[in-house]
Amino acid sequence: MKRIISPLDGFYLNPSKLLEPGDLLIFEMGENFGDEIHTLHSMGSSGRVKEIFAISPRLDPDLLIQVRRAGASRIFIQPFKRSEIINALSEFKKGTGSVLPSLKYQKYGKMIYVLGCKGGVGTTTVALNLASGLAHLDKSHSVLLTDMTAPFGDMPVLLGINPFPDWAQLTKNLSHINVRMLKSILSKHPSGFYVLPSPSTLEDGRINLEVAEEILSLMEKAFEFSVIDGGKFSGEVSAKIFEMADSILLLTNLTHPCLENLKGLLSFFQKLKPCPEEKIRIVVNRYEKNSSISLSLEEAEKELRKHIFWKIPNDFTAVTEAANQGKTLIDLGEGKEICKSFLHLASFFLMKDHPGGTNHHFWKRLMDKARWDRLALTLHLRPRPS
Repeated sequence: MKRIISPLDGFYLNPSKLLEPGDLLIFEMGENFGDEIHTLHSMGSSGRVKEIFAISPRLDPDLLIQVRRAGASRIFIQPFKRSEIINALSEFKKGTGSVLPSLKYQKYGKMIYVLGCKGGVGTTTVALNLASGLAHLDKSHSVLLTDMTAPFGDMPVLLGINPFPDWAQLTKNLSHINVRMLKSILSKHPSGFYVLPSPSTLEDGRINLEVAEEILSLMEKAFEFSVIDGGKFSGEVSAKIFEMADSILLLTNLTHPCLENLKGLLSFFQKLKPCPEEKIRIVVNRYEKNSSISLSLEEAEKELRKHIFWKIPNDFTAVTEAANQGKTLIDLGEGKEICKSFLHLASFFLMKDHPGGTNHHFWKRLMDKARWDRLALTLHLRPRPS
């Protein structure tokens, strides 16, 4: 493929294991078709590539139909001819025009911002178990968990690790760090996700807005998912993350003080321009169905005039056990309801459908945790010289 494409005028070839953005993705299928078809579908619907060519190891009518439905405009059966690729690229170039990718194709990862309506609602527990769920369900994705709360965050203790560097240490060396280096210098939890904790000293506690924006930009270019523990609202830094994030999970409990704070947050965000409401999702943490000390879901939705997107069941024993062992809830076993809730929440971001819905069979495949290898080539159209 390199020998065929490299001499062609107007194309820049980028061999990629990260499925980076580009004009055209050339994807070589392996043997684990279920996961790979889902990956093709995700790439096509994400906007990170404009078109997809697929290479199949064999002629299989059922497979070809699925690959087409996943978004591939061309399918080549091995062994393919050089002329087939050149003709397809020529037609693609004529149809697309020789232009640089627009900004929407430059973004790589999804940023999920977990923000509490007030302190103590459990943002760290939710963020770290969501990151664990994303890493657990699809190991082909790179996942970063980061803490943007005040100094002395709980993340290192809850995960049982001493991560290096933290935000402050990364900031001091930011001029020497690029996208490729970021993964190599961050700590990785045994569950499979990378960790960037908050500063560990009061002197380094304040996060500069410009520096925060630069690090967040690095994160979304280096990782397929970045999960941010935002703690409670903290002014301009929170507003900047809100602007950059793809999804905001506003965390609350079903008590009047929490809901009043939540209404204030929603009102603030609605004043920001632009404010895409579809990326704001309300999550109820420590939910108990028949609690005598909190409101029902229906009462909360009526008070907020908003739909509650997700509810995470209250399981103090499991959360405490995981924290004492320095593990995530998934590490303790997948049978508990709270663990299933986090896995289902992670699956929403992986496939955009609730696992109980039309993608139930794919959900089952994800839970089988099949491993697969792939080769992907991302092509960028070069602009003509002026």
